[in-house]
Amino acid sequence: MLPFFKKSLVSKEFALLRIRNIKIRYRLILSYFFSTLLPLTVVYLYFFFLYGNSAPAGRLLLIFIMLMCVPMVMTACTYLSISHPIRHMVRTCQAISDGNLDVRIQDSSNDELAFLSDNIDGMVTEIQLLLEQRQESEAKKRELELKMLQYQINPHFLFNTLNTLRLVAQMNQDKVVAEGICSLSELLKNTLINQQEFITIREEICNLKHYFSIQAIRYAGSFHVNYDIPEELSSFLLPKLILQPLAENSVLHGTYNDGNIMEIYVSCRFQDKDILLEVRDEGKGFDLNAPKTASKGLGGIGNRNVNDRIHLYFSQGYGLQVDSRPGMGTCCRILLPAISSSQDIHHIQTH
Repeated sequence: MLPFFKKSLVSKEFALLRIRNIKIRYRLILSYFFSTLLPLTVVYLYFFFLYGNSAPAGRLLLIFIMLMCVPMVMTACTYLSISHPIRHMVRTCQAISDGNLDVRIQDSSNDELAFLSDNIDGMVTEIQLLLEQRQESEAKKRELELKMLQYQINPHFLFNTLNTLRLVAQMNQDKVVAEGICSLSELLKNTLINQQEFITIREEICNLKHYFSIQAIRYAGSFHVNYDIPEELSSFLLPKLILQPLAENSVLHGTYNDGNIMEIYVSCRFQDKDILLEVRDEGKGFDLNAPKTASKGLGGIGNRNVNDRIHLYFSQGYGLQVDSRPGMGTCCRILLPAISSSQDIHHIQTH
């Protein structure tokens, strides 16, 4: 029974497919012929065979003619009500496929074809908006690329120049300047050449040491940096250059001008299954609620950029927290997921 049922379904689908290959007008003609004309003709011939050419047969013929004309008119009206909007829809879709996205079907009726037309018009409008956005994005991209080419400095030329200056400083036995130039060269190399978004904690601390070495030339003897980075954590990954803005805040806004040495502590440890990075100084500190010093807190450009980057990569549960009090120093804490490989980055971002 079941194979027969499946066979009948297949044959029905095949029949419907064959009917779909016939144009609508011919379908209506065939429908009118088999549903109206043929049955009425058979009935009339049967009555004509029974009564011959008599008055009842003549009256029956007039009735049959009327019965044939009414469905014919209804069929023609039905055909026109279907074929006209379909032809208009086909012409409009052809114009759209040729690239004219300003045309619309705009069917004001209240049937299924009007619903389909409204959806097509909506999709064309959406496509038009997306193409306009794409063109604007491409224009901005070309503008940024042009600006980047205008302001781009050849990294090799820059590094060669810095190395030359370092050699000159060494020849003049200026150890501080030579070390500062070397640190600047390494920091720029890791920033300009290394395009990876995530680096190890070891590499981030190395960049941080170069930064502090450069700032030590300007703020000579005004701060001292202490590191507490366990070796087992140094291979974990984190977004590049997220500690430098915090270190910059400590140096620029925390150092004293009276000759006192400010201690800066950079540490890293596990917090449950996450990693907590901390940059703490014993500097001047500031009031987080004071409007004039808000730029040094979480709302500052550098700190806000760090927090936005962390939220861009990870969930809102991670990020930067700043605590500070006047005369008590500042503590910046960054909570990050423990990432040991690039596969972990993809897994965390997708979950």
